[in-house]
Amino acid sequence: MTMLSGIAGAASAGGNPLTWLLDGASRLGGIYHLGYDRATVITDDLVKRDAGGVPRNGFLLAAATKPTKETNAPLDEEEVILLRVRSTAALPNEAELVATRLAAMRDADIRDKTPSEVMDNLTSSQTQLSAFECDVLGTFYADTVARRPFIQWGADIDNVYAGARYFVYLPSAEVLSFVASYPERTEQEIAESATPSLIELGTVRFASTRRRATAAKMDAVPVKVRVTDFISRKTAVLGMTRVGKSNTNKTICTAVFEHAARTKVKIGQLIFDPQGEYANVNDQDKTGLRLLGTGSDLVHIYKMRPDAKTGQEFPLAVNFFDTDELPMVWEFVQNSLADVTTAYANAFKTAAIFDPDRTDFPSGPAGDKEFYDELGKAQRARLAFYALLSKADFPPPPRGFSLLFKINKPLREAFEQVRPQHIRVVNERQGLCAVDSPVAAKRLMDWLSARIDEVVTGRVPAQYASLDLQSWQNCDAFMNILTVYDAKVGSVVLNKIRLLTDFHDPTSTGDLADRVWADLKEGRMVIIDLSIGSDQVIKMLSERLVVRLIDKANDRFRSNQPAVPIQIVVEEAHNLFDRDKSGKSKVQDDPWVRLAKEAAKYEMGLVYATQEVTSIDKRILSNTSNWVVAHLNSDNETRELAHYYDFGVFADGLRKAEDKGYARVKTFSGKYIVPVQIAKFDHDMINRARAAAGLPAISVED
Repeated sequence: MTMLSGIAGAASAGGNPLTWLLDGASRLGGIYHLGYDRATVITDDLVKRDAGGVPRNGFLLAAATKPTKETNAPLDEEEVILLRVRSTAALPNEAELVATRLAAMRDADIRDKTPSEVMDNLTSSQTQLSAFECDVLGTFYADTVARRPFIQWGADIDNVYAGARYFVYLPSAEVLSFVASYPERTEQEIAESATPSLIELGTVRFASTRRRATAAKMDAVPVKVRVTDFISRKTAVLGMTRVGKSNTNKTICTAVFEHAARTKVKIGQLIFDPQGEYANVNDQDKTGLRLLGTGSDLVHIYKMRPDAKTGQEFPLAVNFFDTDELPMVWEFVQNSLADVTTAYANAFKTAAIFDPDRTDFPSGPAGDKEFYDELGKAQRARLAFYALLSKADFPPPPRGFSLLFKINKPLREAFEQVRPQHIRVVNERQGLCAVDSPVAAKRLMDWLSARIDEVVTGRVPAQYASLDLQSWQNCDAFMNILTVYDAKVGSVVLNKIRLLTDFHDPTSTGDLADRVWADLKEGRMVIIDLSIGSDQVIKMLSERLVVRLIDKANDRFRSNQPAVPIQIVVEEAHNLFDRDKSGKSKVQDDPWVRLAKEAAKYEMGLVYATQEVTSIDKRILSNTSNWVVAHLNSDNETRELAHYYDFGVFADGLRKAEDKGYARVKTFSGKYIVPVQIAKFDHDMINRARAAAGLPAISVED
C-alpha cells in the first residue's frame, strides 16, 4: 500500500492547487482550435524532442497561462483542461508546408546535405510545425473541501474560446502520477480526514516503444488505484494468453488480502484456478498466492489428491457414496446428462430416488400405506443408483456406507445362497434390510438384474421358479436405473457418469460449498484447483458452488444479517462462462449473470479474466466497474470492447502491441482510461501482505 504524497498531499495542505499541476511541466505549444470534444494543438519538432516526445494517447494539460510564469502567476481561466493525444492533425497551411518539405528533401538529396542546410532559418522553423488532434477528457478546477483546497474534476468543459488562450504542457513525472492516479483522495475522504488504501498497480506507459520515455525519466511514473475499487464490484481482466492476466489477478488478490489484514475486516476470496498456477508455487520465480498463507490458516487450497501434510490443502472432490450428499451427487449426474436426450436417459433422469414427503399423502392408515410404498420404491432406486456408481468404477469409501431397502425373505435367502453375509437384516418382520458397502449393493444388483432378465425372457431356472420379483419390476425408478445399469440399450449414460469419477474422493466428508462458505466467512483466501477433471464437470462444479454461495448470501440478506464480503476470481472465464447462454438465459439460469446482477447487495465481487470479450454475457460486461485490458488480436474483440467507455480509441494499439503487462485501465473511481505497465507480482508484494497479517517474511528459497 502507498500513502498520499506529492501533488495530492500538497493540494490538501493549502494554496492554489491548479498552479501546482504545471509545476515542472514542459511547454509543448498551444491550442489553435478548441471544441467540446476535440482540441487541435500546434507545436514544433524541436519542442517535441526537448520534451521527450509526444506519444499517442499521452496526457497533455492545457491552461490559460503566461509563458515562463506558469507556476507563479494566476491563471487567466481557473481551470486546467486534460487532453489525450489521439492522432496528428493537418495545419491550415499544410499543403504549402508539404510542398516546402518536399522541395527541401529534393534539394538536400541532390546536394548531399541535410534539409536544414538548404533552408533559411525562417523556412526551417515553419516546416517543423505540426499539430495533434486531441480528445478533451475534462477539466481540473479549484474547489474547497473542509476549508481546504481541492482539485476537482469535471468530465467535460463548460466553455470554448475561439481565441488562442490556452498553452499546452507535458506534465512532470509527479503531476503525471497524480493525473494517472486521480483521485488519490476523494472529497468525502478529505472531509472525514480518511486515508484510502492505495495499491501501486504499475507505471504509466503510453507506448510500446519506451526509448524517449526512458531518456526523459518518465518510464517509472507510478499509477495508484484504490484497493476498495476491486472489492464487491465486477472487474474484467482481458487479453490474450501470456500478456499478464494472471499477474494482474495475483496483484489484485494480494492487495485485497493486505487491505483486509490492515483494516481487520474479513474479506473472503474464492479463486477458480483452471491450470493450478494460483494453487502452486511458480517454478520460475518461486512466487504464488499460496505463500500468503504459509505458516497460518489464511489460505485454503481445494484440489484433487491434496497433500494433508501441508496444512493448506483439502480435498476438492465429493464422496459420491456419502448418502447425506445425495442431492448434490444427483445434481452432478443430472447436469452431466443434460445433453443426452434418448428415451432411456430421460427415464433415468426422472427416477424418483429421494424419500417422499409424508405431507403429500392423505392422513390416516391409507395415507400411511401409500407413503411407505413410495418410500420403499425410493429406497430400491437408491440401491440401484449406488450399485451403478460402483459399476462405473467409483472407488468405495473405507467406512460409513449403509443403505436400507425392503426385500422379501425368499429373495434374500436365494441371494445369500450365492453371496452370504452381503445383506444385513434390520427388521425381519418388515423385510427391512441393509447393505453396508457399495460392493455389496453392486453384487445384489447384479443378481437381481439376472433374475429379472430371466423372468422377462421366460428362461427362469427351476431353483428360482418360486421367487416373486413383481414388486421390483413394478418400481419404475428402480427399473429406469436398471436399464442404465445393464447398458443393453446403450452405454452413453453409464460413460457420462464415469466421467464424474474425477470429482469423487471416498475419504471426503461434507458438502464442498459448506466448507468453502465457512472459509470465506472467516476471511480466508480459497483456491479451487481445477487443473484435473473434464471441462464439463469443472463447469458444473464451479456453477454449483457459485449458486450455493449466492443462495447462502441471499439467506443472510433476507434474515437481516451482516453481509459476508466475498471476492470471486475466475481465471480463463471463457471456459467456465456458458457462451451458449450468453444473452439468452434468464438471470436465475446463469449463475455468473446472477452474480453480476444481484450480488452487489450481498457484497460479493467478481474478477473475471478471459481472452474473449465476446464470450462474456453483455449483462456481465454492463455491470463491470473495473477494466484491465491488454493485447487483443481480433477486431471482433476490440469492436465489442468499444461499446464500453471509450476503449474504441485504444483499439488499434490493443491489437498491435503485444508487450506483456501493457494494459489500458479504467477503475471504478478513475475518471478516464489510463495506459499502465502492470507491476510484476513478486516476493515484496507477498511479504508486505504477510507483514500486514502479522506473519514473518518468506524468502525466494522458501
